Amino acid sequence: MKHDISRRDFLKGAAASAAAAAATGILGSMTPVFAEENAPAADSSSELMTAEKMADVKWSFEVAPDPIPEDQISETIEHDIIVIGAGMSGLCCAVSAQYYGGDVMLFSASSVPYARGGSNHAIGSKHQKEMGVDYTPEIARKMVKVEQVSGTYHMNKQTWANWVNNSAESMDWMIDIMEAKGLHVGLEPAYLDPDGVIETLPGSHNFYSDDQPLGVFFGAPLCAQAYADTFTENGGTIEYKTVAKQLVREDNNKGRVSAVIAQREDGSYVKFVGRKAIVMATGDFSTNRDMMAKYSPWAYEHYKDKLRFETNYDNQFVYTGLMPGDGQSMGLWVGAAWQRTFPNPCAINGGATGPAHAVISNFWGINLDINGRRFMNECTNFAYAGMAVLDLPEETAFAVWDTDYAYTEKEWDALGHVMGEGNGIKNQTPEEMIASWDANAESGTYFKADTLEELIDLMYDGYSDEAKQTALASIAHYSECAKNGYDDEFQVNPEVLHPIEKGPFYGTKKTGSTFLAVFGGLRTNDKLQVCEEDDTPIEGLYNVGSMIGDFYSNSYNFVLPGQNLGACCLTLPYMLGKSLAQED
Repeated sequence: MKHDISRRDFLKGAAASAAAAAATGILGSMTPVFAEENAPAADSSSELMTAEKMADVKWSFEVAPDPIPEDQISETIEHDIIVIGAGMSGLCCAVSAQYYGGDVMLFSASSVPYARGGSNHAIGSKHQKEMGVDYTPEIARKMVKVEQVSGTYHMNKQTWANWVNNSAESMDWMIDIMEAKGLHVGLEPAYLDPDGVIETLPGSHNFYSDDQPLGVFFGAPLCAQAYADTFTENGGTIEYKTVAKQLVREDNNKGRVSAVIAQREDGSYVKFVGRKAIVMATGDFSTNRDMMAKYSPWAYEHYKDKLRFETNYDNQFVYTGLMPGDGQSMGLWVGAAWQRTFPNPCAINGGATGPAHAVISNFWGINLDINGRRFMNECTNFAYAGMAVLDLPEETAFAVWDTDYAYTEKEWDALGHVMGEGNGIKNQTPEEMIASWDANAESGTYFKADTLEELIDLMYDGYSDEAKQTALASIAHYSECAKNGYDDEFQVNPEVLHPIEKGPFYGTKKTGSTFLAVFGGLRTNDKLQVCEEDDTPIEGLYNVGSMIGDFYSNSYNFVLPGQNLGACCLTLPYMLGKSLAQED
């Protein structure tokens, strides 16, 4: 039954109450076998992998299970639109469809609404205008182009255009929804690259409450709960602890997807029939070992010992993997193609640690490897720096700076800082920064010493004397470059070159980078329809959120901070919900 709710009543009603297990055995007997040295030659071609054999090998997640018999289905529920997943994108799509008069229901494997992070990038919102930020699609052209070039143009540019041209409308809508539930909107400062290459205007919106001011890190869970409350208060139904198992595609997997069969906590099966659409918002596939090994092998090799290949549908604030790829598997079983871009990109961050000039910045002072050598132009963000760290021996980076580094800024951006009155979190003075460094040194997070020789001895404890001497020589040369105004090694912009001469001296050691998520999966067109190998849309089947195929390539690099939440989890699902609701 459709809910006939006016937009005014919708917001008014919302405001009134405001106060599968990972598979193993990747290739089995297809693993190459290597002969012992000087052993007689043998015909082992049947045991060696070849290009032809690789095309014939099926991975565990590609093999469809037997269909669940109709006589095991205890209940059938029908709505025009069925949304699977109570994360940001699924909830946004459901609330949008409901807002525009659609008949929609949502179910989720999780026990609660779930989300992580907080930044939502948008272009031209009413809040930006209120803050005096002139940010339009035309002005965003350079930033969008830089990002698409960074992805070597392996993304669906039409889908990107849909985001760019509709992000203001969707963000204004989200602001109304969130403010009706008592949340405040904040606008994060710009990221200023001295070279002007990866700089970004203030585009990241976050939402915060009086009890949780750190919207940049913890705003998304607040938004997910606000969406869920808005949806149910306006007559919508959310069923939790219900795991999608199989899509139902008519005409022997040649027709439309008309339903999804799910399993409840008590083991019973329920069929959700979508008269218009089944929208999958089941998240990434980072806890599916085989899917990661096949489609994101670079990330898998780096993180396979850190990711937890087990299913927990309530994963939120973890960095060891999120979701098991349920939607991706179900789509493959009914004939969907995988996205064109290979490998699937992941989001990581965390270069050398030290005083950062922005929340997403790498430490711009000297970065050293375990051999005491500089290894890159340090003036970049924490995602690109995180990739560089993973390519180092022992995946380990050091950072060194002196007391005067505190005075390279009049004020240092505090974590969670927003423009204007904001959330009450204040920036730090240079003296406050030094006090925080001292506190970190006392806690063991930082190293501190009166001389560089003492500092390097502490930092490089366990490494060779040669590495220590090289580190000291690297620091001395760096300081000379800073005083001369020219970096003859990596050509760092002289604006951010600062001598390392005045003690006390500080340093850090960082091993590895932080894993956040993996993106994409099923081939997805600009209408968010899931497609077959020849790009024919599968009628009735859509996906949103981090599942959207071919939206990212190479990496999620934070050059447009908050783009995933702002585009894949807001603008695109908002537009889909609106379109499905208004569709005749």
